[in-house]
Amino acid sequence: MAAHKFDYPPLLAPGRHFMMLSGIEALCVHPFTGQARKRREKLFYALDELVQELLRVKLPCTAFVDGSFLTEKPDPSDVDVLINIDEDVMKNLSVDQRILIDALNMEPYIAFIDSLAVTTYHRGHPYFGTALDVGNAGDAYGLEHAGVWLKGIAVLRFGETDVGLRICR
Repeated sequence: MAAHKFDYPPLLAPGRHFMMLSGIEALCVHPFTGQARKRREKLFYALDELVQELLRVKLPCTAFVDGSFLTEKPDPSDVDVLINIDEDVMKNLSVDQRILIDALNMEPYIAFIDSLAVTTYHRGHPYFGTALDVGNAGDAYGLEHAGVWLKGIAVLRFGETDVGLRICR
């Protein structure tokens, strides 16, 4: 039987919190001091590198940021990031976008980032709700290790308007 991991108090209330990168820094780095702040700055710079890669290839997606980085734990080992990509976007990827997605699914692409890129299927799609539909994996984010209580997750949107509508070309 595996040992239960200790869960630190979350930095966000339960639910999804749509944020900008600067808001994540203000929440997850600025309140900490000393070695904890240095560690969290290093993790934040890794998250910033991931964001810059997503922006560089202009990938329309949603990034769920979770893990101990979004808790009061002073020394998280990494930042957990799930990248959700709509099925219609996945069918029309550029070469650079495909290379990035493949890299994000290999360990480690960016040091201190535990990433996974998955496809999200719409309700009418034949894969929706099947074993192939891992795009709803973001629903498991926001649960502590025992799955008993909820915590908040930060959500970054790429290729959307400020009202949450994806920009189609």
